[in-house]
Amino acid sequence: MTADQKTALDVFDLYRAAYGSSTQGCCLLIADQIQRAIGGEVVAGELTWYGRSCRRSHWWVVKGGEVFDPMGDDFLSTEEATERIEAHRDRNTFDALLPRYEKYRVGLTA
Repeated sequence: MTADQKTALDVFDLYRAAYGSSTQGCCLLIADQIQRAIGGEVVAGELTWYGRSCRRSHWWVVKGGEVFDPMGDDFLSTEEATERIEAHRDRNTFDALLPRYEKYRVGLTA
């Protein structure tokens, strides 16, 4: 495990410790904290399963071509026929949404 992978997992673990299995909706904050810690770009898209018949919106980080998304990885590991589909890397959209979620942030102040 690389230092960046460990950092990403540590961020996710903060949210699992605070919210247990109810971390859905925290992906934007988790991606923000990972990106602040390791760099890279925040990415918007969808997690899909069962051949794209089921989907949910999601945020993750890409750095140097590598995906850093322990929340998505954890979720996708329990599903079948999964995929992560990128929609955009628009930081302006990300920054516009971020204030709506700040009250749920764990371990880092804005």
